[in-house]
Amino acid sequence: MKRISLYIFRHLAVATVISTLVLTFAIWLTQSLRLIEVIVDGQAPMSVFLQMVALSLPNFLVVVIPVAMVAATLFVYNRLVADSELVVMQATGMGPARLAAPAFVMALIIMALSYLLNLYLVPASNREFQDLRRLIQSEFSTLFLREGQFNTVDRGITVYIRERERNGEVFGILVHDNRDPAKPVTLVADSGVVQQAENGPQIVMFEGNRQEADRETNRVNVLYFDQYAVDLTAISSQNDRPVQREPKERFLSELLNPDLDNPRDARMLKELISMAHQRLSSPLMPLGFAAIAMAALLSGEFNRRGQGRRMIWAIAAIVALQSAEIGVTNASRANTSLVVLLYVLPLLAFVIGWAIMYKRPRRSRIAGPQPLPAE
Repeated sequence: MKRISLYIFRHLAVATVISTLVLTFAIWLTQSLRLIEVIVDGQAPMSVFLQMVALSLPNFLVVVIPVAMVAATLFVYNRLVADSELVVMQATGMGPARLAAPAFVMALIIMALSYLLNLYLVPASNREFQDLRRLIQSEFSTLFLREGQFNTVDRGITVYIRERERNGEVFGILVHDNRDPAKPVTLVADSGVVQQAENGPQIVMFEGNRQEADRETNRVNVLYFDQYAVDLTAISSQNDRPVQREPKERFLSELLNPDLDNPRDARMLKELISMAHQRLSSPLMPLGFAAIAMAALLSGEFNRRGQGRRMIWAIAAIVALQSAEIGVTNASRANTSLVVLLYVLPLLAFVIGWAIMYKRPRRSRIAGPQPLPAE
């Protein structure tokens, strides 16, 4: 019996790993396009790009691994049904619990990995990713001056560039400085160049004008220039400011014990509590997913032609469970008393799935021999 369980578990492990690799690669391709700009536009080294990719992987894996487990479970058990292997295993005396044991062991492993990701790897990687992003902003500032867009360099400073060349030349420049609302300044130039000066990055503008509006007198003072330098040190100076960690960058202890003296933490208290419980409850979902899959494939009668209809019902139930979890998570940000439902949903799915798994198949009634008509 142990060899049979190991046989099923080995197939589950291989299918889960393959599904994880395929899904992770697919998601990585769609999300890495914005990271490749670090190489193409910002002229940053390849090592920076690889580091950013590595730091983004935990965020992918925390979503991909449970999905890969569900796909592997449905695929492996459906194939065992189609090949009549489950029928033979049941004939040897293996009950539903023994047949489902490999799937639940795999679910427990995925649950442990999810806790590791949620409680440490995801917040640590998000924190390192944001620190690296701030470093890139200071060292490769041209990356964040995208052409055809209004780029917010700092509070009150907006830079627009119509076109940019790889050598740092820029065309169609507009810089608006509204740090002093009483005297906003707008600079317009036909061309310029982005370069690194001693004090930090700057834009040297050619053939333009400087317009300063005086709110008190409602007059605009215009100054025409041949060359004008605008410092972008506000980008690099952001690294010297106290870092305000976002909820996704905080560890569990920081979510459950925020600094209420900080107005930002006091304002986000409900969101922090909701995220803390979401990290504690979401790793329980693989147990509920496995129970739903086993309830669909091990209950009722076996069909050698496959369990396509049951697999569809299982997928629909899993999607509904995941949607309910997302809905409760969003609702708990406004009402923290709903966080208890985050634990109830996966446990309830597990109990219901376990009960359905033991549902005995209906026996079809076969008509017996009919009496011969009387002569």
